[in-house]
Amino acid sequence: MSEDPVPYSAGPQSPQRLIPVLQVPREELRRGVRDTLFVLHQERLQRSTPAEKELCLAQITFWEAVLGWIQKEHGDYVNFVGCAR
Repeated sequence: MSEDPVPYSAGPQSPQRLIPVLQVPREELRRGVRDTLFVLHQERLQRSTPAEKELCLAQITFWEAVLGWIQKEHGDYVNFVGCAR
């Protein structure tokens, strides 16, 4: 993973601002999200109350959507872009 500032200009008259970027290898990110989903499914099976199971299902739904996006996109890296400072 690397965090490199990316030059950004909002226009010809604005000063140059930097946008922080975190670059993560796609395969490592995919593996991490998949492992997280496995743990969440295990936790869901161990929960006793419907509210606890519902919370696990909400987290599983979110991370499944993230995993689907990671697998759908192409390239060796995923870039997470922060706010301009």
